[in-house]
Order: sequence, then C-alpha cells, then structure tokens
Amino acid sequence: MSRRKVCVVTGSRAEYGLLYWVMRGLQNSPSLELQVIVTGMHLSPEFGLTYRTLEQDGFIPDKKVEMLLSADTATAISKSTALGIIGMADAF
Repeated sequence: MSRRKVCVVTGSRAEYGLLYWVMRGLQNSPSLELQVIVTGMHLSPEFGLTYRTLEQDGFIPDKKVEMLLSADTATAISKSTALGIIGMADAF
C-alpha cells in the first residue's frame, strides 16, 4: 500500500508551535508521508529566519514559498496572497 502524503503549511513561529505535535505524529506514521512548506515570517530575516527552528526539530522544508511583503496596505496584502498562490502551485 502506498503512503498517503499530508502537506503542512506553516508561516509563523506561533502557529508552528501549535502544529509541532501534529507534524511529529505525521512524520512518525508508517502510512503517511509528511510534506512541509514554509512561508511568511519563517523566511523573513526581520523575524529571525525561523524556518531554521523547523530544521533543528527535524522537519526539513520540502518547499520555501516567498510571499511576505513588508508593507501592510490592502494592496500589499493582496499581492502577498497572489505570490503565495503562485508559490503553492509550484510546490505541488
């Protein structure tokens, strides 16, 4: 039987803290294959490049999707969302 792939997308340290045990369970399951995509604040030097924490915890990102713009305007948020959609399409 082939393993079912489950993709976890994480964009911030706070949300990663909530996902950690779910990801660990997926990683340890013999019937599931964990795919990890990091995005958002994890990839920002301004927020400490926290994707490295995932790597230290044993979760090597399968894909890094750059989408975070520094502005907080409606236009910037729309553009960030669009970049995220394009990046996710490339990830699969």
